[in-house]
Amino acid sequence: TLNLPRIAYRARGDDDRLFEEARRLMDLAVEIFKVKKRWMDLAVKAGRLPFAVQRPRDPRTGRRGPPAVDLDSLVYTIGVVGGNEMAQWHTGYQLHESPEAVKLLVKLLLEMRKYKVELEQRTGLRLAIARTPAESCAQRLAVADLISPEFRDMAVKVVKGDLERAKELLAEGVRDVPVYYTNGTHVYVGAQIPLTERISIEQKFWPILSGGNIFHIWLGEAYPDPEALFKLTKRIATQTHIGYFAYTKDLTICQQCFEVSAGINDVCPSCGSPNVKYWSRVTGYYQEVSGWNEAKKQELKERYRTRISV
Repeated sequence: TLNLPRIAYRARGDDDRLFEEARRLMDLAVEIFKVKKRWMDLAVKAGRLPFAVQRPRDPRTGRRGPPAVDLDSLVYTIGVVGGNEMAQWHTGYQLHESPEAVKLLVKLLLEMRKYKVELEQRTGLRLAIARTPAESCAQRLAVADLISPEFRDMAVKVVKGDLERAKELLAEGVRDVPVYYTNGTHVYVGAQIPLTERISIEQKFWPILSGGNIFHIWLGEAYPDPEALFKLTKRIATQTHIGYFAYTKDLTICQQCFEVSAGINDVCPSCGSPNVKYWSRVTGYYQEVSGWNEAKKQELKERYRTRISV
């Protein structure tokens, strides 16, 4: 996964240097893929991947079929994190603040996609540029820049989360801190803009990326209007480039009476017990919030939730 903000830090406002640095990191990613492929080839020869290379028999003919996993046709994914902060540092604006920021990220991704084709022809590897889940990576890359003498002064101006608390914890040697870069090509989760505007921005990146995309709709109502949800779903599915999206409603689960209530509640609305747990969508799936890292917990606090109405 490429640290897009660091690419911008190195470019220092120069578009050509921005694209050059992206290509350099893509070259590095390909070298890592080559090492991984050599390791897999050795593992297969040593019989260490029996499940992947098994050839199940056809129950009717008894003949063995092809391997369960065709290792030669695997796709190697180059992920991206922090598109919003990359644009913010390079242009001075976040994605939701200026069309120029959106144009820059689109231009960078197109340059990367073009170079991906060149790398495929040169190496024979099948490559993809995608938004990766980055449940830990979005935090780890932000922390790496904050503790780097070279990038610290730049990173503090664009990282998201509770920067002051993060500085205190980093000084104590703690690395699980409440700061992060925005996931992939998403708009900053705390951007207080209409849902239609966020759709308009994020859909521009879908035709460029090869996969890993998800569009989040953080619900601000306990019981959204079903008719409104249907109309919104139909509109997204038929009138936008967005191909995968999810509605997310935060949940509070009481450990005393086991009542499930909507939203993040300090106490159970039913019995008043403070012994509650929270569930929400970490990225692609629901999970108990207590298992999240501190960056994801901070992101949960900052998410701008939408009211869906007819």
